[in-house]
Amino acid sequence: MNNILKAFGIIVLVISVHATVMAADWTAVTDNKFGKTDIYAITYGNNKFVAVGGSGKMATSTNGTAWTAVKDSKFGTSDIWGIAFGNNLFVAVGSAGKIATSTDGTTWTAVSNSRFSKDEYIKGIAFGNNMFVAVGGGGKIAISTNGTAWTAVKDSKFGLTEIRAVAFGNNKFVAVGEAGKMSTSTNGTTWTAIADSKVDKNHFYGIAFGNNKFIAVGGDGKMATSTDGAVWTAVNVSNILLYINAIAYGNNKFFAGGGEGKILTSTNGTTWTAVQDSKFRIDPQTGQTNICAIAYGNSKFVAVGWSGQMSYLSD
Repeated sequence: MNNILKAFGIIVLVISVHATVMAADWTAVTDNKFGKTDIYAITYGNNKFVAVGGSGKMATSTNGTAWTAVKDSKFGTSDIWGIAFGNNLFVAVGSAGKIATSTDGTTWTAVSNSRFSKDEYIKGIAFGNNMFVAVGGGGKIAISTNGTAWTAVKDSKFGLTEIRAVAFGNNKFVAVGEAGKMSTSTNGTTWTAIADSKVDKNHFYGIAFGNNKFIAVGGDGKMATSTDGAVWTAVNVSNILLYINAIAYGNNKFFAGGGEGKILTSTNGTTWTAVQDSKFRIDPQTGQTNICAIAYGNSKFVAVGWSGQMSYLSD
């Protein structure tokens, strides 16, 4: 079990955060081919979900309910931390500096040089403007137009601080990481540091773009929103969710998830409501549960997390 929780502009607003519990018909997936192995990331593309996780495990589904195990992800026993889809290609990233690509989510090809060393890990990846951007430990970023040939970015503006996630929207990439650090780029090569991400040095664990805004999420229930990636506004939902690791947008709504298997929902990114039952349960062996990622596709939200747990919401 990896115990690192996946973990953000001067504008003062009165933010309304509702702890009201809402009913939502989330359904547990009983056989997703991961067993008790943690699931760290999920994406949707080419009419298919692809979920990835610990020990190189990977599975695919066209509907989010029936899953098929991938025989060879090309990661061996290395953890897979992130996955993205773009330009008709899935790209998965993970530990030991590994990257692999696939056109169908089933047959994978290992990348020979990710520009991350075997001692480094890649935590997140996003696609936009005909480019993949991969981020990870030591403040490293690498970019690729085809998923195969990668170029290291000289200065991510993170120094040696870990970068946890990256998203694309409004013609801009936004990368987020530990200690509330954040930087933006329009071309993937030249990055600009954000002076105030509004999270008081808390770690960021995820970011998404939807409804013409970025939402970045992290520790201590901290969240920040921005329409341009430069000026951020704080949102605090610590009264209903302490650690926020996952954020996704689809069908005019956001879903965020994290510690204790909790899920929140919002239509505007500012006012959030707790979901009644995410169908994530405390693991009796560890006494914990955690939602690591959420994706939207085929009229479904699918949430994944520790101990191989997964649930979906039909929209």
